[in-house]
Amino acid sequence: MSHGTGARAGMNDRLLTVYAPPVDEDIRPGSDLAAILVTSLRRNRIDLKDGDILVIASKVVSKAAGRLASVADRTEFEELVARSSTHLVAERSYASGTTVQVVRTRAGTVQAAAGLDQSNSGGDVVLHPLDADRSADELRSRVEEAFAVRIGVVVSDTTSRPWRVGVGDIALGLSGFSGLDDQRGLPDDDGRLQSVTVRAVADEIAAAADLVKGAARGLPMALVRGAGGYLDNGGDGASALCRDRAEDWFRYGHVEAIQRGLGVETVPGRPAAGDGGDDILERVSRAVRVVRGGISRTPGHAAWRMRIEGSGSRIVMSPSDSPAVTQADGPPILEAMVGLGSLVERMHTALFAEDLSATTKWQWADGELGAFPRGVIIDIGLLTP
Repeated sequence: MSHGTGARAGMNDRLLTVYAPPVDEDIRPGSDLAAILVTSLRRNRIDLKDGDILVIASKVVSKAAGRLASVADRTEFEELVARSSTHLVAERSYASGTTVQVVRTRAGTVQAAAGLDQSNSGGDVVLHPLDADRSADELRSRVEEAFAVRIGVVVSDTTSRPWRVGVGDIALGLSGFSGLDDQRGLPDDDGRLQSVTVRAVADEIAAAADLVKGAARGLPMALVRGAGGYLDNGGDGASALCRDRAEDWFRYGHVEAIQRGLGVETVPGRPAAGDGGDDILERVSRAVRVVRGGISRTPGHAAWRMRIEGSGSRIVMSPSDSPAVTQADGPPILEAMVGLGSLVERMHTALFAEDLSATTKWQWADGELGAFPRGVIIDIGLLTP
């Protein structure tokens, strides 16, 4: 089997086979995972060949390394998610009382609950491997020595996929080959040079292996044969498949992006419902909390109070009962007028994040400076898809 890089080597491979040999041993903290996998391959009379790729579930890698944690309740679990992440992408609540967070993990992946796993773990939480690329390197070295072959290793993990329903496996750790097949500069079938195509072959291999393996079924490893053309001396590991935050167009959920644009890091109360269960009153109340809790560059907000009417169908902004206070050394009445305009715009923006539309009715009064606003009525409805 030839060894090379990218599509030029991989094009020679036309048949892909995937097999998951059973692993009889119970993998627990302190287990010699490499020895267990080698024993499983030999017990099942599998003779590894140059170019084979082993895909191993990250759960058993973590278990063998003792990467387990105990939590007493959902609150402690969510605190563990926060400690295992570097950046909150989106947060949603559900009627069951559960809050789900999508975060950027310390490994650089973006996953729900930081990829933490509580299934089939005896009540413990299985954390990500401390360094999945290093774990893949160590496993590859041991297996190659045992069989006198040159192989690749993928440590895989299950994750959801943006824009698509359902989950699939990705490469969390990688050794022995490059996870990306850069086809830029190569001709397509029509002879046109490609300029943007970079295939995530490590993720594709992990997903193929997931069709046959399953750590909960005693099948934590899969042998992929026929993709040896991708083996090279790539040393970037699976981190090369993680898009840098600076290049991430979707670093926040649509709700969180608007809230942060309004200067709000954490919204008091329950996060937005992920199942559409919030009624209009809950959505409007959250929007008001965002408007009031955020950081505004405009003075005069304190001159106005907001109240919700009609079970969330209307917001009324009227003068506050508190004495006029100047925030920017300007005339209080002018600051109040500027503040009201700012509040209206912030409210429309916050309502948009809740999939709500709004129309504004201005109420005017006469004063020393002529007509000035004495209040605003915002009527609310569902945003048309």
